[in-house]
Amino acid sequence: MTPTAVRKTNPVSLGTDLVSREYAPFVAELRHLRYFIAVAEELNFSRAAKRLRMAQPPLSVAIRQLEHEIGTPLFQRSSREVRLTEAGSAFLPGARRTLAEADAAVIAARRAGAGEIGSLRVGYNWSASFETLPALGQAFTRHHPDVELLTEEMRPNRMPASLRSGTIDVALALFPDVVAELSYQSIRREPVVAVLSSNHPLAGEDEIALNALATEFLLFPRELAPRLHDFYANLCRSAGFEPKQGVESSRTRWTIGTWEISTTALFPQSVATDLPDGVVAVPISDPRDPLESELVWRSDNENPTLAAFIEVSSSVFSVSSAGS
Repeated sequence: MTPTAVRKTNPVSLGTDLVSREYAPFVAELRHLRYFIAVAEELNFSRAAKRLRMAQPPLSVAIRQLEHEIGTPLFQRSSREVRLTEAGSAFLPGARRTLAEADAAVIAARRAGAGEIGSLRVGYNWSASFETLPALGQAFTRHHPDVELLTEEMRPNRMPASLRSGTIDVALALFPDVVAELSYQSIRREPVVAVLSSNHPLAGEDEIALNALATEFLLFPRELAPRLHDFYANLCRSAGFEPKQGVESSRTRWTIGTWEISTTALFPQSVATDLPDGVVAVPISDPRDPLESELVWRSDNENPTLAAFIEVSSSVFSVSSAGS
């Protein structure tokens, strides 16, 4: 009796075939997933085509291409009905997740491109914290609630280097120093007020001429904020006197509560919203030159969130109405 021939299968070859089929890359397009989901939910090619606003024949071709790519039928078709196969039922949840994630990614990209999400790093000088920065932050948050504003107080003389290095995206300062590679936009002008001890002889006045403070006003060191220092110095000269140079910023005495009767400083009017005990603010009657707050940013910074912040900030205060 002739023994029956036994066909031998090469296990290495079989294993390679299974591995290659199991891990073959899936290259279906997102449109194929949309088509599949529409057919799976409608269980009718005609209705699915209408929902997708396309003709039925191209839809049928696309589904066959998808099934070929996956390597198994996703639908059972007959003249009476269309049903999902086991493979189709298994594929549907993942197809929905993939499409939802892709749609979310597109939305996120568009929102980022419009400056609606992300973060913005803002450097600001001390006096801006009283009213100007909070007003800008509140207005920006109303328009762009999903953008995080990260703020850092810094002296104006530090701002250009921080902008160049990318430590901050935009600076908010009184008369910031002008640097060639930076861009500037004025957003607010305010009257100047004299901040005095409540025991000062002029503390009860409605207004004070600046030359009345000529013997006691001390100007902070120029290196702290050169352009702001020069503004105050010119203001004093217009009032008829040369300011004395101090060795510290007047905000130091404000912070540690040592404001004495002999201490006099000039600030924007907005600081009067939160004066420490024993301190009053009196408007300057002459000269009336306003203090100007500006936004500063690196000219080559194309961050859309920055552009959105500048746009919103430009409408918060009426620059033309300031201080005169």
